Amino acid sequence: MKSIFELENRLDIEQEFVRLYNVLQRQKDTVLYDDNVYGVREFAKFFEGIDNTVFLEWKYRDTFLNVYEYLDFIGVNDNLTSYNKELYEEIFLYYLEFILNMKLLVDNSNSIELMPIATAAIENIPIILEKMNYKAEKVEDKIIISKRDADIDSVLECVPENISNVLLEYNDFRNKDDIKEKQKLLKAIDLYIENNIKVRLFDVELDNSIGTIVNKMGVNHPIKDEPYKSFTEEQLIEWYDKCFLMMLHAIRTAEINKIKTERKELVSAKT
Repeated sequence: MKSIFELENRLDIEQEFVRLYNVLQRQKDTVLYDDNVYGVREFAKFFEGIDNTVFLEWKYRDTFLNVYEYLDFIGVNDNLTSYNKELYEEIFLYYLEFILNMKLLVDNSNSIELMPIATAAIENIPIILEKMNYKAEKVEDKIIISKRDADIDSVLECVPENISNVLLEYNDFRNKDDIKEKQKLLKAIDLYIENNIKVRLFDVELDNSIGTIVNKMGVNHPIKDEPYKSFTEEQLIEWYDKCFLMMLHAIRTAEINKIKTERKELVSAKT
């Protein structure tokens, strides 16, 4: 017989969505906030408290003037729970990402305080994401959700923060089929590699492969040659993802070579 610590809680995203929705959008005492009109502290629903305090300060709200407009924009509304509509994974991820960004606003504000049930619900999100093979990362002043990727994790500390942010953004779930965004991000990584890593010195074929994709498939220059001109967007994205993997390999190999050189210098210093 298994102990309670060995039991597996299989993920049901619809169940997790309803759990979060009930706590953050229906429960009336999940936050305590400063009512600027009456000068008192008031209990409220999580998103109601956010709406009355910090949402309008969020630089990424676009033209939306309240939380509920934004939730409707990302596809989260009462219809999802009232009419048994199918919950798409993408909508659920948008919802989780929005909650995490609102929590970031709360952490930076003195006007709103989370009650334990709201804190516990939000602390469930990293666990949910891990089971979905995603993770949340703070990138500059926002939280983004991206696919977990050991290759990316292995090089994040080897590059400057601005490039580590680009690597994370490439794996952002929203960019999966966004060819323009992938072109922009690959261009930034290619420029970093060109200025900092001499790939040709340790792998000519790798350097040629990356060069072909970024220079002939629409990343650095418009596509002019066949067979690349005949590629569909789906084919180009497939090659972009291969290029991204090769770029990670180039960065990691350069770091390994650096360690090898340091080891040689250490040995030489002893003799």
